[in-house]
Amino acid sequence: MDLRGLEAVIAVEEHGSFSAAAQALFISQPALTRRVALLERELDARLFLRTQRGVLLTDAGRALIGPARRALRETSSIRDALTSVRDGLHGSLSIVGTASLSRGILGFLISQFHEILPDVEIRVVPSDSSSAATAAVESGENDIAVVELPLHSTLKVVPVLDEEFYAVFAGGGITGTVDTSIPLATKPMLDGRTMLHRPLREYPKQRGNELWMQVGANPSGHLDIAECDLQLAVSRFGRAVAVVPRTLALEARATGLDVAAPPQPIRRTVGLASLRSNTSPPVTALLDLARRIRPNASDPIALTSRPTRRQRSVS
Repeated sequence: MDLRGLEAVIAVEEHGSFSAAAQALFISQPALTRRVALLERELDARLFLRTQRGVLLTDAGRALIGPARRALRETSSIRDALTSVRDGLHGSLSIVGTASLSRGILGFLISQFHEILPDVEIRVVPSDSSSAATAAVESGENDIAVVELPLHSTLKVVPVLDEEFYAVFAGGGITGTVDTSIPLATKPMLDGRTMLHRPLREYPKQRGNELWMQVGANPSGHLDIAECDLQLAVSRFGRAVAVVPRTLALEARATGLDVAAPPQPIRRTVGLASLRSNTSPPVTALLDLARRIRPNASDPIALTSRPTRRQRSVS
């Protein structure tokens, strides 16, 4: 059923004549008459009676007019909804990434995005690795993947975060200020400790190896632990060293663990990856926001003096 025919019927009923209805719809009277005739033919019913007092609805016309108005209102609602989605006012956004990669950027980015577009539904899905997150976006399962660069994929990538890695361990005895490098005194503190690393199959780039090579220390063993939070827990209760991003290092420092920077910075760049064909308003809005507010997490951590373990336990 042609909605223009329903619109014509409503206009004739409201304005009382075909000529006035045509003027209201900004079309010619023959065009409006043709729309009504086509609708009558489709419905196999006469909708108007022409009398000396003007144009009146038939019984079929009166039965049609209510549903016709509802149909046009629903059509208007559909158009408004689609316009809202097109303009990014509504819709949904699905983001996938590992906890380690997401931690340094997603909290800040999502909070800013929600302030701008509060009606967009956001869903964050955990992933075991960048490659798994990438595959989820390539398959269309998710909209955006949080990945480590460089990314060997055809996905469109927007770099959003540069961050450095720090060594985290317990019992190092660091009480002074360490801004840019591990002091020589920490070499024996690292020598003989266990190296914590993520699964080699999923994370071929291991920051722990870089740290030990720079410092010239030898780990006593290796522990394969996927979750960074668990690495920090192991570091707290044993002679193990985790090499974690700055965000986690700051949290570890606040709980009393020793944090030290490698002699040479160990860095990574985190990006947001999406299908080049995905131009939905929520995806476009998030990527544009990420480009504008790209934070820098590479500022050195100033390790100032803090209470000894005995003092902390007393307090």
